[in-house]
Amino acid sequence: MVESVSMPLLEINGRHDLKIIFNNLCPEEILKEKSLVGLKGKELKHALKLPFYTSDELEIAVEYGNKLPYFIRIPKGFEWNGANVPPFCWLLIGQQKEPRFKLASCVHDYLCGNHKVIGNDRYLSTLIFETLCEYFGRFNDVKRWAMFHSVDNFQKLFGHWD
Repeated sequence: MVESVSMPLLEINGRHDLKIIFNNLCPEEILKEKSLVGLKGKELKHALKLPFYTSDELEIAVEYGNKLPYFIRIPKGFEWNGANVPPFCWLLIGQQKEPRFKLASCVHDYLCGNHKVIGNDRYLSTLIFETLCEYFGRFNDVKRWAMFHSVDNFQKLFGHWD
């Protein structure tokens, strides 16, 4: 992470001595949704499968417990699908493309595809997701508990973490 005196930083604290530091005071501003206008065939299929992208690079520092800080750089143009919420949970948690999930799902999806960035720590990826849902999504304790355990258990079963 490039540090500069003039660079505004956003610091968020979570459970278990988790600290997430963004290089941008409003990281949500770079999260965009693709337009489907004029798309056909494979392009349309791709945009429907991965409807979100980053319009700029996003740099994040993560401090967790007594470990060395992790530095995450999500590249400009990173694409993701939103939150993988099964339809039967939509009433309790919310739908896949709900704006409150955008940042949490972006960072979490990036970490799921790049395990080594956080030392293959599956639990940490879920804790980051939960913290971002709390801060940016303003989800209440019950919803966050349900989301945390759903994501954590899904990753245990299907996440292919080392």
